[in-house]
Amino acid sequence: MSRPSTLLLGAALLTLFSTAHADQPMLYPTGPAEDASFVRFVDGLDTPLSVIASKDARIELTPAASSTTWMPVKARSPLGATLQQGGQGKKIEVSVQPSEFVTVAAVYEGASGWRTETARETPTDFSAHKVSLGLMNLASECASASVKVAGREIAIVEDVAPRAIKRRQINPVALSVELYCQGTKTGEPADLGSLRAGERWTLMVRPTATGARLQPILDRMP
Repeated sequence: MSRPSTLLLGAALLTLFSTAHADQPMLYPTGPAEDASFVRFVDGLDTPLSVIASKDARIELTPAASSTTWMPVKARSPLGATLQQGGQGKKIEVSVQPSEFVTVAAVYEGASGWRTETARETPTDFSAHKVSLGLMNLASECASASVKVAGREIAIVEDVAPRAIKRRQINPVALSVELYCQGTKTGEPADLGSLRAGERWTLMVRPTATGARLQPILDRMP
């Protein structure tokens, strides 16, 4: 993507599908506007998660409010954080490239507790008249993830490998979706409600004790 296109996309994202969350603290200094680089953290567990970047930069996530907004950051700079759940903390370091959107998530890992996963996306699609629906697969046991309209054989996004993301533009309609792993329906439907034009959603496939499940995330700018 060219630099002008990157700037236009970043401006569009900021103005047309943002939900204001002024009470969320900034974890990192923001970079120059031309970087258009973003990071977010997601609680993919069934318990609260703390994201700590420094003594005075901390965000609390819960299963009901499981994702931070997309936070603008300085590109190509190492960003450190500690993800803490209960008495267990994991340190991570991530670097974000220009035009890149990076998701860092805490997900279930059986008897060993939980682990961190990272997914990267460089979006090029945006429409004020459509809804962008992405499928982000963070469940290694779901080797090929797909979502279909609930109760119907209509595929929306198909064949997403672990740690990959695929995205599609759809019409703004009321939508409920189901997850398929290797062609087999898995878990309960996820009801997204009435989608609105200009919104961007990410359906995160996360591991659980009873198999892979969908976790819908509304992509939000600060």
